[in-house]
Amino acid sequence: MKRSDMAGWAGYGYCASHSRFFWGLRLFLVCTPTGMPILWALANPKLDEREVVSAMLDREPHLATDRPSLLVIADKGFASKEFEADLAFRGAELLRPSFKREKKRRGESLLKSVRQLIESVNDTNCIPLAP
Repeated sequence: MKRSDMAGWAGYGYCASHSRFFWGLRLFLVCTPTGMPILWALANPKLDEREVVSAMLDREPHLATDRPSLLVIADKGFASKEFEADLAFRGAELLRPSFKREKKRRGESLLKSVRQLIESVNDTNCIPLAP
């Protein structure tokens, strides 16, 4: 049996939006408000997504420091006091949906207007790999 050439990089992960497991990598994008990717990473799906984004910002620290009051828009998976504190240390603020048990977060009403943009960027940048 031939092993995948991606064996050292890829792994099994769970995609909650599709309710299934997958073999591969997760694509992480940091984009401008118009949807242009300015930073990207491929990561093993077992890695915590907050750690991946923190590592991306460690690699390119000027992306946050050169933009005072940067607003990072993310999904509920990025909920963490530590992650929000890390972003605040970098001069950025996290905007994400609130959980049912939380009160509505400041700026949350803005999320619906950017959801279509986010899905469009994801669909445009997801390139299937040949078997």
